[in-house]
Amino acid sequence: MTGYFTIWVSFGLLSHFLLAIGAAKCSEKETLLMPKPRSMKLPTDCLIECSSMTYDKKLQLRDNHNIRITDSTEGDPGEYCWSSKLKCLTGESFTNAYVVLPVDASAVGNDQLEVKTAGPIATPLHTNNSPTTIAESCGLIYEVTSHFTTPSTQTSFCVQVFTQENELGDRFLTCPPFLVTFWQRNPNQPSQQDLG
Repeated sequence: MTGYFTIWVSFGLLSHFLLAIGAAKCSEKETLLMPKPRSMKLPTDCLIECSSMTYDKKLQLRDNHNIRITDSTEGDPGEYCWSSKLKCLTGESFTNAYVVLPVDASAVGNDQLEVKTAGPIATPLHTNNSPTTIAESCGLIYEVTSHFTTPSTQTSFCVQVFTQENELGDRFLTCPPFLVTFWQRNPNQPSQQDLG
């Protein structure tokens, strides 16, 4: 099993592994950086570059969301997966989730990629057309919020990338996809500093 890496882009802090919990009560306490376990895979260059560009855009837009970017893990052949249970910090609420496909735009050409959820019922995902803080140059962006807010018995959320010819489209990816989640600090909740 490959490792995962999450970058917490809020306030420029690099967080230890945070996966995030949808509509559940947020009870995790914020911690400083933790030592990296030997089994943990380093983040991809795409994830690091996207994090930097997204943080710049976040500052320009004065977006106050906490943003977490999480590398995918390998599922079955051709699947990219994330835990369906997202953890969050005390005082946060989940707002949105997106899957980002870093693609080589020059190689994709006329081969339009199709992204589907993996599992018993493969659902096609559609590229996001709404404004988002995610930098456009990170890749193709797919809204997946409903997959984390709808009750599910699945322990992971996985996607597969296909070409129009129904072949796996992995060859068009410059890096494995990653998940970007947005979190809102609840104004009525004390901050981590207030919790002591």
